Amino acid sequence: MNSNLFNIFKELSNLASGDSSFNVVDEPIDIDLQMEYFKHSKKIRRDNSAELKDVEDLMAPELTDEQLRDRMILLASIDNPRAFRILEEYSKNKSNRQHEWAVMALQESKMLIEGNLLNERQVFVSTGLGGRGKMLRYFVALVGNNVEEFAPYQQHVIQSEFDTALKNNRSTIENIEFQGKYAALTVLIPLDVPCHQTLLDAVEECNLYGNFLKTDFLITNVKTLTFEEIDEFVTSKLKEESSNDEIDFDNLDELDGTDETDPNELPF
Repeated sequence: MNSNLFNIFKELSNLASGDSSFNVVDEPIDIDLQMEYFKHSKKIRRDNSAELKDVEDLMAPELTDEQLRDRMILLASIDNPRAFRILEEYSKNKSNRQHEWAVMALQESKMLIEGNLLNERQVFVSTGLGGRGKMLRYFVALVGNNVEEFAPYQQHVIQSEFDTALKNNRSTIENIEFQGKYAALTVLIPLDVPCHQTLLDAVEECNLYGNFLKTDFLITNVKTLTFEEIDEFVTSKLKEESSNDEIDFDNLDELDGTDETDPNELPF
């Protein structure tokens, strides 16, 4: 993560600790869908107003997907706890149509009601992997150094040292998996914590036990990757930089065309 982006995150965190409320959707939602939601929400809210009785039925079978999406947006624009409860109940069932859209509408409804009730500015930070509270979720891929498969003791060292480094920085590991020379982690890190340095410190601690990790690693909050995708990315970087001893894992631009960590601040 570059220093400018970290400064933006830190400013957002400071803003949230002041006269603002900080909002991150916990559930991972595709960035493109999030941007589509906010664009469409702005248009619908500008062109329409709604009474609760006209939009409260989200289970009506005659509703097309587009009509259902519009209805959710209109519900989110109504400053009424009942509108929030309708969206909350609908979004609980992941099998319901347009579930991710409902999660976004629920967040917007929450921000509207809390903002008016508490007289606080609401700040929304949007990333593909979401977060929890004032922490963002990141996917991290570690690569073994001169090893084809991590030995059991190496797996234990990685888990132990990363757990310690993250806890020391008010962060946590949600999940960790190993396959061959790769370790894949999902972690939660507060905005005001320099995530790259925290992870690098953990790598360096692991390497005290045999220098078995590359100091370059892949980190993104756009999406999680399969081990096949990780291997494809690492292999392509090795081919590109075969004349260089170090591999640059600074971003995922070449993998999915998306900025590595590009949260979108949307105040309401």
